[in-house]
Amino acid sequence: MPGTPILRRSYLLQAGRRVAGAVVAAGVLFAPVACHRATAPQAAAPTKVAVAAPSGVREAMASLYAASEAQGMVVTVVDGDSVTTQGFGRMGPKDPRTPDGRTLVRLQSISKLFSSELLATMAAQGRVRLDDALQAHAPPGSIVPQPKNGPPITLLSLATHTSGLPREAGIDPPPPDAAIAARWAWLVRERGRPAPGRQALYSNVGFELLGDALANAAGKSYNDALDQAVTGPLGMVDTTARPTAEECARLMSPDLRRGTYPCIDQTPEAASGGLYSTADDMALWMKAQLAAGPAGSVRGISQAVYIRRDTLARAVGIDHAGPASGIGLAWIEEEPDDTHPRILEKTGGGDGFLTYIVIDPVHRIGIFVAFNNESGHRLPIVARDANVLVGELGARRRT
Repeated sequence: MPGTPILRRSYLLQAGRRVAGAVVAAGVLFAPVACHRATAPQAAAPTKVAVAAPSGVREAMASLYAASEAQGMVVTVVDGDSVTTQGFGRMGPKDPRTPDGRTLVRLQSISKLFSSELLATMAAQGRVRLDDALQAHAPPGSIVPQPKNGPPITLLSLATHTSGLPREAGIDPPPPDAAIAARWAWLVRERGRPAPGRQALYSNVGFELLGDALANAAGKSYNDALDQAVTGPLGMVDTTARPTAEECARLMSPDLRRGTYPCIDQTPEAASGGLYSTADDMALWMKAQLAAGPAGSVRGISQAVYIRRDTLARAVGIDHAGPASGIGLAWIEEEPDDTHPRILEKTGGGDGFLTYIVIDPVHRIGIFVAFNNESGHRLPIVARDANVLVGELGARRRT
């Protein structure tokens, strides 16, 4: 395939070896942890996975930490059937513990991948269709504005940022129990937005409306629908918008230069950016996304690319990790280049955290990173290096 990287001693792995020596000398603990987790009561036990780091992976993970310039970081690498999870730095300015696989982090916009996974699951079950109009799953009495010259807003256009809706609703934050009503009241008043399908405008409020629509279609709250269809069956016991006191005690400190951001219920924005999780949980999720064998009906829907970049009049807010070639259900596609194969990726940022996930479904490689240096604007650098590592691990699997 053109642009597929060749096996080589990369700058990233070489830099990682140098960084690893410096990090160990400074007293930072490498902490590989297994990703086998207890499951929710209604779910079958997830497959236990081997934990073995191929040569150079731990050093490359240390290089990602150095590139982040963060106080703390967790990294998970999935390579086929093996998982390596490590924490670096410390939990907070006054907490010398080293982060690990059970450290709670804020996923931020990676939360969108979970609302999209719920959409794909419900579509595979025949409970919704991707091309359903948002109006079909609106709260009773809510009228979704119909563009004068264009198709209606659909579940697919919401999940691909092509609904024409803006990034945020632009309303004062309502009390949590009034958030759903407030955003639908805002939507009813929205007129003159771009017609769906013509451009990509990154939209948080679009995903919040998507979450509401899926909850309505499921006949239960968004949190319950997600737990029963996605996170529960995988045993992702710490992935939630409503962390317990015990989970909050494991939350890595945010970038305090941006604020304090208490550990609270983030249900109103669960579908767009409100989920908390851990590296252990994200390893389970990546394992499911990268399972061996033919992709099932859900993965076939969730990992498909529905919008080609070159068909859009413009695209805003989708190039944070690199040049996007296509848009899936929250996933951003990047075409192969001389450092990595075709990949699917998603960035997240806010509330003192930066996050990144990237997968190569063909070679079954995935990386998840969360760190607390939002002020330093280091996400593009960390994402670039993570993409390179994906390419190198995939090249090893081909030899």
